[in-house]
Amino acid sequence: MRIYQVRPFNYSPVSFRGYYDVTEKTITVDDLLRKKGDPPPNYKSASQYIREAYSDPKQVKKIKNRDFESIDLLETYKRTHLPLPISKINKNCYRGEALLYTPKRMKELKDKHVTTVIDLAKLPDYDILCDLKGFDYYAFPMFLKYRNNPPFVTREEFAQTHEIPNTHLPDDSEEFAYDNISREFIDKFKEFISVINKGNFYICCNHGIIRTDAALLMNQYFNPKWDGDMSLKPDEEQVEKFKIFYENLTNRDKRDLGFTEEFDQSLRKKLGI
Repeated sequence: MRIYQVRPFNYSPVSFRGYYDVTEKTITVDDLLRKKGDPPPNYKSASQYIREAYSDPKQVKKIKNRDFESIDLLETYKRTHLPLPISKINKNCYRGEALLYTPKRMKELKDKHVTTVIDLAKLPDYDILCDLKGFDYYAFPMFLKYRNNPPFVTREEFAQTHEIPNTHLPDDSEEFAYDNISREFIDKFKEFISVINKGNFYICCNHGIIRTDAALLMNQYFNPKWDGDMSLKPDEEQVEKFKIFYENLTNRDKRDLGFTEEFDQSLRKKLGI
């Protein structure tokens, strides 16, 4: 018997098989997750069924936990067997993995007095789950590859990678694109900080690690009102990126974020400015 190393070209999705019969049987998502009786109507995918049911007031109450668990069997399987902890980072404020595939765990958030779920990955149907479970939902999906985009790169760095559209319009320039992308991120970041400052939140990305660390680290550095966990440490590259981000903030942005002169001076010292 030859065992091949798992690579993208020979990988096949995980399946659960039973050998109690002469004929091998592949157990489907429905077999694993659907209880006997009251099955949802025929549908192409759990996500499609959830969306259609949610749009019909008469059907909303029929959406069950197992419908969300059926969205992605592999994610459900990983989280059911290796659930990541929900960690406290401030009073009634927590971080962790997305609970889209394990909706029963959202009761833990209720018990911890969480009222808002902050989704850094903008996972499909997570907004519906939060609504059905009684949480406010806020998405801030801008931390994917953020280090390579304005306002975390210089104009010169951006000009080397940005492709100018060949339409000869006045706004077809690196300068225009740089300012637009920077402004979009900064405005969204200020909104994100205002949600953080309301408290009682659960912040997560798909696995609660990379994007969640990045967002909370930015919150540590640029949110004067944050009095929670300050244990995250930036690497050298992040410090350089934060310097560029700082230089892109206007005085209005600093006022909106609540900067004081003392905080500003302290931040400049931390960034080596």
